[in-house]
Amino acid sequence: MKPIISLLALAATLSACTPAAPVAVAPPAPDTRFAVTDTKDYGPEEVNTIPSDAPTLTVAYGTASARQYGELRMPEGKGPFPVAVIWHGGCWSGYAGPFGVSGLATFLARNGVATWTPGYRELGSDGGWPNTFADWAQGLAYVKTLAKSYPIDLSRLTLMGHSAGTTPAVWLGTGDYGDAVIERDLPKPRAAVVIDGPLRTAPFVGVDAAICGQPVIVPLMGGTPADVPSRYAMLDPLVNKPLIKRLLVVDGALPDPEPEVIAGLRAQGIAVEVIRVSQEQHFNMLVPGTKDFAAIGPSLLDIAKAR
Repeated sequence: MKPIISLLALAATLSACTPAAPVAVAPPAPDTRFAVTDTKDYGPEEVNTIPSDAPTLTVAYGTASARQYGELRMPEGKGPFPVAVIWHGGCWSGYAGPFGVSGLATFLARNGVATWTPGYRELGSDGGWPNTFADWAQGLAYVKTLAKSYPIDLSRLTLMGHSAGTTPAVWLGTGDYGDAVIERDLPKPRAAVVIDGPLRTAPFVGVDAAICGQPVIVPLMGGTPADVPSRYAMLDPLVNKPLIKRLLVVDGALPDPEPEVIAGLRAQGIAVEVIRVSQEQHFNMLVPGTKDFAAIGPSLLDIAKAR
């Protein structure tokens, strides 16, 4: 007969090897940041009045015009934080301002992305060639000044634009600024976001009158594509290639992005993502809580916060 002590040791060993009952793990909480809570459709006036957090700083970046100012919103915490520079739309004609993208800027700042939303001179306010272009560049250059006082990581810079604001978001990522009178030592973006706006301007000549109620591109550029071809080439990303790694294109109510442009950008080695939202709405994608914003929100954070 085996010793009792050996039997007791064997029993203890078998007991220790018996699998423990599984521990119930609660499923992760749903990400409410992208919940659809707002079924309203927003127009150009309503989008300018949506609730937003007050800017951390409102400051002039130039002295030539009262429109040369911007709003900085900083996330909570120590940083350094990635930064998004966001240009508003308004048909290049003064229909909006930094307040038009304040909802988007607030969302990004609440989720760890510093935002700088510069205004600029437009048609009817001493804008057009070259002043509007100079303001776009000077506003971007001012991020370097802000980074001296705030924990901003300039190596994680994303350029964003809505509607007419997509023009600087694409152009200032190229590094070739033509003969516009602008700042030359600009911070280098890693990515860009085009929110329902043209990827290049020349094809919008003629279309712009139907969208904006009047011709705006030729006055903005100081001539037709035949008059000033180099300026339009400067704003054509297939000619003046963006030096970015990623591009997010949001396709809404404006004409669809040209397939040959998307293909050409991908051929340049840029990772291009296209998200198609409601084809009847041009502003809902700027309003957190709407269905259109829920569709693009995860990608916005992914591209802005990527390392």
